Amino acid sequence: MGDFGDAFNRNDNSPAAVQARTKAQNRANVMQLKLIGQSHPTGLTNNLLKLFEPRPPLEFKPPPEKRKCPPYTGMAQFVVNFAEKGDPEYQPPVQKGETPVRCPLLHE
Repeated sequence: MGDFGDAFNRNDNSPAAVQARTKAQNRANVMQLKLIGQSHPTGLTNNLLKLFEPRPPLEFKPPPEKRKCPPYTGMAQFVVNFAEKGDPEYQPPVQKGETPVRCPLLHE
């Protein structure tokens, strides 16, 4: 296969190599944070700052004209179209319910 000193040993997980990688990653992260901090006092990136930009002002529109509404009317003209007292539609609904059962032995 290969020795530990092999040039093709790409899976170098020795503590020194891992520590060197994490230090390099930390340096890159610190540099990114410094760049972000220089861009805006809040530290937000440009794409996030665009979300907080104000919209353009609204266009002025004059107030709408006040129109006179038609007067209220009643329903008296439609009463002739309703059911009259003799019609079955006019009768109130029948309440359907249970009645207590009388036991003949108790009430004799």
